[in-house]
Amino acid sequence: MVTPMYIREIQKKNPNSPKAFISHRLIESVRTPRGPRQRVVINLGQLDLPKEEWKELANRIEDLLRGHESSTVPIAVKIESLARYYTKQILRKQRSEKKERDLAENEQDYRTVDVNAVSSSDEKFVGPEHAGIEAMKALGFFDLFRQVGFTNDESNLATLQIVGRLVHPGSERELRRYAKEQSALDELLGCDFSYVGHNMLYRNSDLLFTHKETIEHFLRMLSREIFSLGETIILYDLTNTYFSGSAAKYKKAKRGRSKQKRSDRPLVTLGVVLDERGFIKCSRIFDGNVGEPSTLVDMINDIHSQVSMETPPLFVTKPTIVMDAGIASEDNLDLVKEKGFSYIVVSRSRPEQMEDGAFEEIKEGIKVKEMRIGNETYLHCISDGKMKKEQAIVIKARDAMKEEIEYLSEGLTIKRRLKSYPKVLERIGRLRQLYSRVSKGFAIDVKEHKGKAVKITWSFDPSQLGKPYDGSYFIRTDRMDLSKNEIWSLYIMLTSVEDAFRCLKGELGLRPIHHRKADRIEGHLFISILAYHLLNYIQQHLRKAGIHHRWATVRSLLQTHMALSTHLPTADGKMVHLRYCSIPTPKQVEVYSALKITSVPLKLTKIEM
Repeated sequence: MVTPMYIREIQKKNPNSPKAFISHRLIESVRTPRGPRQRVVINLGQLDLPKEEWKELANRIEDLLRGHESSTVPIAVKIESLARYYTKQILRKQRSEKKERDLAENEQDYRTVDVNAVSSSDEKFVGPEHAGIEAMKALGFFDLFRQVGFTNDESNLATLQIVGRLVHPGSERELRRYAKEQSALDELLGCDFSYVGHNMLYRNSDLLFTHKETIEHFLRMLSREIFSLGETIILYDLTNTYFSGSAAKYKKAKRGRSKQKRSDRPLVTLGVVLDERGFIKCSRIFDGNVGEPSTLVDMINDIHSQVSMETPPLFVTKPTIVMDAGIASEDNLDLVKEKGFSYIVVSRSRPEQMEDGAFEEIKEGIKVKEMRIGNETYLHCISDGKMKKEQAIVIKARDAMKEEIEYLSEGLTIKRRLKSYPKVLERIGRLRQLYSRVSKGFAIDVKEHKGKAVKITWSFDPSQLGKPYDGSYFIRTDRMDLSKNEIWSLYIMLTSVEDAFRCLKGELGLRPIHHRKADRIEGHLFISILAYHLLNYIQQHLRKAGIHHRWATVRSLLQTHMALSTHLPTADGKMVHLRYCSIPTPKQVEVYSALKITSVPLKLTKIEM
């Protein structure tokens, strides 16, 4: 028999200080064969509640533990909130104490239950977190944390930050809220995130960034081992992200050309080198106004020097660099060749000597023609998909410009609309700038009378655009040993870079940056890089199993897999609390199966009170 609970205040003094430290504990008196005994149910910390309300709080906690979700008397909002918080902590504590024994049990347990009083609570997301933690295990993160000397708490916080960036990207404040209120990540780890504060997350971010070189080296080696990566192909690219504030104290925050069209904000540039499977080999942070050509050789030398000294070293001594047209200037190609690397790039211009010959379809919708010019191979490619995309863009721009011209023409006969001849010409000039892709196809004539525009006529001739928009492009390489198929396939791998940055900026919350301190900014970027390692690992396995969804889709699909508690009032006056996972859907099972992980992230635990 258990007597009612009550709250006791504990005072402790430090011998070297006159200050007294106060804490509160929830106590219950238990009758035993040796007489009544007092047992600490849970340490409440320092309770911010008047003493006259302690008993009301203790009674409400006891009611909730017995399954009385509704109170028979009015309860203050603060007391109700505290009671529900501490009830969850008590049940979690008891589940962790009984977990090993409950996992070993497999017997049937029949009870008579009041089905009208059954209730459920404490629903938490478990699916995306489960996938993230298992990816961390497979990539050796937890072994790595032990090797660099992380404590258990630091390892758990790092896991929260990395998996949190994968499943719920946001600020530290939002991550803290998510960890406490919505995520079962701490249950999967066997810890408690209710104590986590902003400063703890900031300090742990600094700690992770301190070990950046060690972590990147470890992940580079392990991913190469897991996926048998040759690292003979290296892909290079840059992106930038903007700050929500001024970032005045961060030296690398500079104004420049923003890829997100946020040139009104200071930027910072992130450069990465990837292999042919999309795994990031190293990352560097540059000034926000830096351009690709000025960083190319530094980045390539950086990664090549690192991997060349590793054991085992690169399988070849001359990696091939894959670059897009924005980086593939003649000066850059000369630098690449000077350093002894090969290259596969999109040519910035058509070859001067175009050879005749038939195109060969190497893939549905892709036709290529190979040309040998000097010491280089050119591949003339025509893509049906690229053609449709280009034509759609042209049609959209053409129609938009036509609509603007029609609006300008109609206004010549409408009161208070633009009629001045010079102003109309100026407006047409601006339209040609705005729609430069199609402006050459428009022939526009404006009739003038006494300084006023009186008539506008126009026509559109697509043959005057200066570019056929037929989906063609040219791939250029010094690799004379490769076939047409191999050259095209290697270049298409550059989409790995595009996917990487799309995921980093969108799905992994790389932008915008809200921090102001340099170490916090670089720690934020590095955590996104680490989360991308998990994402790429997951997507590699899903693609192998024929699942080609983007991570945002997979994450949404897994989010309906929940951990929850059900409370069963029995006929003998007791309350059975069950903690378990919902039954996974067939699609969730398909994802778990592709990742080769269990579809039951948390085993059933049972508490009887």
